[in-house]
Amino acid sequence: MKERIGLVDIGSNTIRLIVVDIDDHFGLHEIQNIKIPARLYHHLDEENIMDQAGIDLLCQILDNFAHESQILKANKLLPKATAAIRQSKNYQEILDTVKERTGITIDIVSGDKEAYYGYNAIIHTMSDHDALTIDIGGGSTEITYFKNKEIQASHSFPFGAVSLTEKFFADKDHDDKSAIKKARKFVRKQFADFDFIKEAQLPIIAVGGSARNVTRVHQLQNDYPLAGIHNYQMSEEDLEDTLDLFLSLSDKELRKLDGLSTDRADIITPACLVFSELMACVQAPCFKFSQYGLREGILYEYIEDHYPAPYDIFHIQRQTIEGLTNTYHFSMADHAQRVDIVRQVYTCLNQQEFLDWNDQEKRLLIYGAYLYFCGRFIERGAASQHTFYLLSNSNMNGFDHKERVAISLIASYKNKTLFKQYSEEFQDLFTEDELDRIQAMGGLIKFSESLNDSHFNIISSVDMIIQNDTLILRIFYNGTLISEVYRAEDQKKHIERIIDRDIQLDFIPTTAHNL
Repeated sequence: MKERIGLVDIGSNTIRLIVVDIDDHFGLHEIQNIKIPARLYHHLDEENIMDQAGIDLLCQILDNFAHESQILKANKLLPKATAAIRQSKNYQEILDTVKERTGITIDIVSGDKEAYYGYNAIIHTMSDHDALTIDIGGGSTEITYFKNKEIQASHSFPFGAVSLTEKFFADKDHDDKSAIKKARKFVRKQFADFDFIKEAQLPIIAVGGSARNVTRVHQLQNDYPLAGIHNYQMSEEDLEDTLDLFLSLSDKELRKLDGLSTDRADIITPACLVFSELMACVQAPCFKFSQYGLREGILYEYIEDHYPAPYDIFHIQRQTIEGLTNTYHFSMADHAQRVDIVRQVYTCLNQQEFLDWNDQEKRLLIYGAYLYFCGRFIERGAASQHTFYLLSNSNMNGFDHKERVAISLIASYKNKTLFKQYSEEFQDLFTEDELDRIQAMGGLIKFSESLNDSHFNIISSVDMIIQNDTLILRIFYNGTLISEVYRAEDQKKHIERIIDRDIQLDFIPTTAHNL
């Protein structure tokens, strides 16, 4: 572990402490996460002056958080404040009082910086090169446009879920038609003034608590089978359906709705209206959720400021696979031989025109080969089951949910029966042809694994020839074959099933090959 960081996010709606470990590969491992719905925005009067009760509450929470971070032995505490304190006319009094009572120096995050942090988290955890991001807080909404992972434009709007609730829904029900109409019109007018938003026709990636709740509710309403909400996608119709659900419920029912935090029930309607209006203005093809936002953006900035070249944002998928190999206790080098054999066997089948997979499919094949049976560290006899469970329930940065399931199916492949069992609840994600290719990838890896059954890395190369109408896979080796011949003969059925043709295996010593 490189160090342990405590981060305090002082928002308009909530104040949160997270404590994370930064591992030797610059992965973030959360060990504490405490949220308090302080609603500091309610402590601002009409002139944006925070009252004494709000300042006292802030000091009390920060003092408790500082004590908690000390108990957990955090090396550093990063206290960051956003809209509620940023917009306070007496912000200097707030900072001075907090410093005097708690010893904590608060860093006020500007609107532009707040937008940057959300963007920074997204480009480190998602593969999108071009998109718009939105982070709606209690008192402000940040929108950023990036192209090729570089910010092109951004704006911090002085309204959020709490302030919109107070402006349009004060003393009104959350489903009040007049309030909804006025709120929509107001938000639409705000967005219309920015050319980088209008008709951008790019994906919208949302971060923050309101988006998290909308996403979680939609998943639960649709019995979504996959764990995790990072990189979850919704359409404009999905958003409207979720908003209609909120509006169809009474306040009491809304507070009990699965997936919706009780402390957000009263502000979820305006937040969802903002998402809906932004999608319409952008003409976005989809609405995605990033589990990582402002807090992670701050941490990624901290790491990049303190360590040389820790991340490659253009190869997130590869970094994710490397991180998983570290988590599951094996190195990429340990599985390099299997991956090399997989590549060679695929090349043989491709040259004979049996297979012709696209670049994305070949990447999934290689990633599945690296992670193949990674669950064996739990129990070797149930390696397939553990592998599928672990990977399908992991937040795999850079991969969408469909890719995550595909890798889980590939890396856990043992036989047709288990493959059918694992894939059964994900039938809606894939076509029949796609499932056939995924099964073929798993079979190709399983056969390739048999060629290194002793794990002595004795296979040097593989090629394929046709002699007298017989398809021969020649396997050149250097050393002593132990169980490879038996295992390969037993597992060649996976290749034969892929190409619908019998093959003959011919093991040849490298010395004979050189002659």
